[in-house]
Amino acid sequence: MWRTIGQQGSTTRLSRSIAEGTIHHAYLFLGPEHVGKRTLAIDLACALNCEGGDPPCGACRACSRILEGKHSDIHDITLDESGSAEDLEIEEEGRKRRTRILTEQIEDLQHASTLPPYEGRFKIMMVNHADRMTDAAANRILKVLEEPPAQVVWMLLAENESRLLETVVSRCQRVDVHAMPIPQLERHLVESCGAAPEQARLIARISRGRTGWALQALKDESLLSDRVARVESAIQLVSMTFSARFDFSRDLDAQYRRERPRVIETLDQWITWWRDLLLVKSVCAESVINIDYVNELNGQAQRLSLEQIRDFIGKLNEARHDLDLNVIPRLVFDALLYTMPRVGNPAHDVGVQPVVVQDRSET
Repeated sequence: MWRTIGQQGSTTRLSRSIAEGTIHHAYLFLGPEHVGKRTLAIDLACALNCEGGDPPCGACRACSRILEGKHSDIHDITLDESGSAEDLEIEEEGRKRRTRILTEQIEDLQHASTLPPYEGRFKIMMVNHADRMTDAAANRILKVLEEPPAQVVWMLLAENESRLLETVVSRCQRVDVHAMPIPQLERHLVESCGAAPEQARLIARISRGRTGWALQALKDESLLSDRVARVESAIQLVSMTFSARFDFSRDLDAQYRRERPRVIETLDQWITWWRDLLLVKSVCAESVINIDYVNELNGQAQRLSLEQIRDFIGKLNEARHDLDLNVIPRLVFDALLYTMPRVGNPAHDVGVQPVVVQDRSET
């Protein structure tokens, strides 16, 4: 059975293509981070190699070995996002850390694809974060997709289609992996995962329908505590002095160089917070994500104008875009925090330090 939830349309189409023998040589799974792209891709790998009667059965030898990460015909590459985004590779503590998919990684997959399957029917070449390939790597994979070997299926997982070569996209069967409707995810967390109703309501909202994140949050309380720290920083920053903001910018820059994904998650949480402020200001509070901070949202919205909120949402989106373009991170953070609206608040004014999400590398 397909482990993927909330993607009935995609799983139905994929099952039909397997039954009819119309398997494509390359698939592009598109969707937000933690939405379930990888789970769906692994399910498809199981279905293509399944030895049971209703693929993917999840129980046969082939499915079991794939799910355990032990199948010799499943080749998987990704990037190490803990490094700096300013360089493609950096050297630290004797090892290289990558922030892009490099040409040699694609070449390794290309070489492996020329060999026949060893223990299954299909070899699977999976490229995580395919939208972060270097130009050379993207051109290399384009050549592979133009002349695909038999019994090989390529699976590209990406968040942003615009970062991929159009010619690469056109040679893949597109599979959109959507965020799950929040009420449906909430019911799933209660009925299938045993979550308490209030817990399910909160997690479904703050996950924004990303099933992978929601399921992980049920198991790992640190995801929720990290989210609280990020929300608290969003609340406090508007009352910070500029001097304190620039100190915070320096801390963000240092963390970004060590653990880029955690800072990106912080910026995404800030975007969610400011969009909630916009909803409250527009009298649409029933749609806010941070439902456990309604009082704080109301208070902050009263002290900010609609124009200030809209403008700063634009600044946050610009900052995310600039980081993707490898603009110097410290300049991005300084500009962002300098342009953030500032409103006095007796409870938080004059240099109170906002909560910073702890760097896991120091724990």
